[in-house]
Amino acid sequence: MAVKKSTRKSMPKVRTGCRTCKQRRIKCDEGRPNCQNCSRTGRQCEGYSTAMDGTGKDLQRQGRLDIRVYSLPFKIPGSQADRQLLHFYCVEAAGSLSSFSDPTLWTTLTLQRSHHQPVIRNSLVTLAGLYREYLQGGNIIQPRSSNALHRIAKCHRQLRLYLRSPDASPETPLICSILFYAFETLVGDATSAIQHLNNGLTLLKQSQSILQRSSHDIFPYLTAIFSRLDVQASTFDDERVPILTLLSPEEMSGLINAVPDKISSLVEAEAMLTKLQNWLMHHIIAHVTHKHKSVEEFPPGLLHERLVLYKQYERFLSGLNDLLASIPVNTAHRALLLRIQALMYHAILLENIPHHTYPTPSESSFSCSTSSQLPNDALQSALLDVQRFLSSIGGPETPRHFTLCSQLVAILYFLCLKTTDHKSREIAFSLLQHSNLPARDGLWEAQKAVSILQTLMSQVRTQPMEAERLEDSGKEIFDNSVGGIEHVFRALSTPSVAPVDEVP
Repeated sequence: MAVKKSTRKSMPKVRTGCRTCKQRRIKCDEGRPNCQNCSRTGRQCEGYSTAMDGTGKDLQRQGRLDIRVYSLPFKIPGSQADRQLLHFYCVEAAGSLSSFSDPTLWTTLTLQRSHHQPVIRNSLVTLAGLYREYLQGGNIIQPRSSNALHRIAKCHRQLRLYLRSPDASPETPLICSILFYAFETLVGDATSAIQHLNNGLTLLKQSQSILQRSSHDIFPYLTAIFSRLDVQASTFDDERVPILTLLSPEEMSGLINAVPDKISSLVEAEAMLTKLQNWLMHHIIAHVTHKHKSVEEFPPGLLHERLVLYKQYERFLSGLNDLLASIPVNTAHRALLLRIQALMYHAILLENIPHHTYPTPSESSFSCSTSSQLPNDALQSALLDVQRFLSSIGGPETPRHFTLCSQLVAILYFLCLKTTDHKSREIAFSLLQHSNLPARDGLWEAQKAVSILQTLMSQVRTQPMEAERLEDSGKEIFDNSVGGIEHVFRALSTPSVAPVDEVP
């Protein structure tokens, strides 16, 4: 009797997803840190394997500018060239955009939306193409090619058509606003980048209730990235007030603490620090005319708010120190970056508080940032952490030539401007040229910051023993260069500008 062949189809291979779902041979939703399949069934989610190509080789270790084999999380519509660029986005650009933070928005959520929304998909392809051109050009802004201009224009047209649709959701234009922002930073157009960001921030404020109801998985990530970029734009343009307000009146008045007694995770720490940075930028820009004035000249409530903010930074640094001691070693660099940012903003706050009004040091204060410190000491603490951070990351196989909002370039630039210690300034200046430092961090370009500082240092001719800040020595230039670093760069590049030491 003939043996009847089995008509049972073989189970499909599961190439992506967590290890648990792969073993069960079921589709995984790829949620982070645990997928919903595992959470729903009470199983332990065993995490995700390193991204592999079709031959089983680690994608992160392959040549990144010449990709011939590509593997995407799911089938993506479009041409082979587009899919190759999307592969390049997955293995290179997505990690850079996450800026040492949680990569879920870039590696999972945005890619998922791109499968159904052509405008997001084409925007990711365009971003990957621009980033590849940037790397091929030696991390230098390249003249816009006709192909790049065509792709950017196509993305803008697609978004306009999408917005005319009766079922248009705010989610898609919000994602596109961030991607368009990244476009413009890669081609060096800060004005257009900030305009895209402002449009997205305005839409975010208008549509928060809609997003909370319909996009629960992506809404926290969109809010987080927009909040961080909002702060970055205000550090870049010192007259731009952040569009978002992240704290309540009760928190700003000191009635309740903005920072909890215990910080339980890096995600919570990042959110807390972004709130404090947003608060400080609002406060400093609103009261810039009172910088270096005596307490007697302060309007009512100004010193009180600064001391409340000071207390919250102290609480944050103390909580972050406790968290840093308890987290795995492979995530310690993320906490260290948060501490660098906190120390820098703390130092900026300290220089705006008259010394004799500092609160009494408490035993719980963070060891690197006690109340007895002067601004220059806080700056040196931040500098030491930057040195540690840059030494602990990267290498030939994992460079980050472009990040979106790590703030490292801005921090080293401000360190050089604000420290009175000549040796610290030289160290910070050398770190701006460190091989592990992103050449571009969103709006901030390391080489442009280096050029400004070189000009100031050569003009001021500061002696090692002189306690003089570059920011004060170049006061006339900074005061007359409304709009931040771009205008300072243009002013110093103009031959008609008198040397700093010759300004009356």
